Amino acid sequence: MRMIALLPLALAAALPARAAEAPVPLGLRLLFVAVDRNADGRIDSAEADQFLDRLFAQADANGDARLSLDEVLGLQARLAPGAGDAVRGQFRRLDRNHDGFVDGREANKAAIAHFAFLDADQDGAITLADLAGRDLVAPGSGMTAVK
Repeated sequence: MRMIALLPLALAAALPARAAEAPVPLGLRLLFVAVDRNADGRIDSAEADQFLDRLFAQADANGDARLSLDEVLGLQARLAPGAGDAVRGQFRRLDRNHDGFVDGREANKAAIAHFAFLDADQDGAITLADLAGRDLVAPGSGMTAVK
């Protein structure tokens, strides 16, 4: 999995019935629907992987399979303007070897840990029930909360 800054929101025609009742912010529900490609109300690791791989590739402007802070900020500016300071801090935490880049290994390690954190019931998939009413930032993870 590849994890970068706050991910884009996608519009969807319908939400699972359970989603409409869950106290989950609309933006997060829309993102959930965008990632849940088979619309089964669950994001498994393969769906998360595919979504995050596409975003990593989109952010990797020069195609070198690693993200610079400028590349991440460029994507962030297009997808969710105004979150630059949070992204800078997150980038520093994800760049474990402090070389100024987030490579696939660093991103993968963070993404796997964050997926496990979000999967509150540990059933191997993230559901809206897993997200409802929770702080979505794992302690020490460097992940930015979706508001």
